[in-house]
Amino acid sequence: MAMAAAAAAGAAIVRGRKGPPRFWGAPGRSWQPLAAAFSSRPGGAPGGSGPPPIQAAPLADNLLCQMDQRDTWDRFYAAKGDGAAGPRHFEWFFGYREIAGLLLTHLQGLPPGPARVLDVGCGTSGLGLGLLRDCPRRLRVSCLDFSPPAVATLRRLLRESPPPRHPLSRLRCHVADATRLAGAFPPRSFHLVLDKGTCDALLRGPRGPGRAGGLVAACLALLRPEGRLLQFSDEDPDARAPFLERAGGVPVAVQEVGCFGGIRYYAYILGPRAPDPPAVCGADG
Repeated sequence: MAMAAAAAAGAAIVRGRKGPPRFWGAPGRSWQPLAAAFSSRPGGAPGGSGPPPIQAAPLADNLLCQMDQRDTWDRFYAAKGDGAAGPRHFEWFFGYREIAGLLLTHLQGLPPGPARVLDVGCGTSGLGLGLLRDCPRRLRVSCLDFSPPAVATLRRLLRESPPPRHPLSRLRCHVADATRLAGAFPPRSFHLVLDKGTCDALLRGPRGPGRAGGLVAACLALLRPEGRLLQFSDEDPDARAPFLERAGGVPVAVQEVGCFGGIRYYAYILGPRAPDPPAVCGADG
């Protein structure tokens, strides 16, 4: 089966490229809008008129080599500020609307009852608030990021957002490190874990594959038996899928999300690891 057909069908990956997978060794195109945002005026559009904010150039210069560092993102969100129009969402890759159908379909396919969703490394993305606004079933959404300025902005956006579609749905924001999820939530507690760019940012760091692999394993440990991890990236399936299979120890399905701004994006879908078999007692046990 060709890779394009496998991606369109959401089937298991069939690799077509020989050689070792690449781990963002060369800059992908999706980092360019992010670099522009690092250099934009607070609250303004990338490339806007007027002088850039103080330290805009160092922020852009450090983007590729320090995307896994909290200080980089603290300065980024602090520099963006609220702007004249108040707090705004910042989206890397794409926004909620581009994947709303995919997310809502996964949620509607779950068994009856409240559904728990985790957006890991959320920044100020509108994924969680979009689900709260559109999903007819009861949700418990957790948005987690290690940057206090990002979480503070997201909390303000939450206060100013319309009421949830289900009257009992709730969203909570958490300041925590995505690479240390074990202490933040109980295992097997989420139906859906979302990663839009967090793994990609970790892969840019000096310990990239190791830290990113730890993130994948930690996310899978949080999934309920019927849960799914949805990881979004512009990295080609021939490179990303083998990495995820090794890191997670589970099969990976791929679905093409679409082409936005000339960049093609994919959803990598993983289920939970099978529980360890019970220990077998000996004859004397």
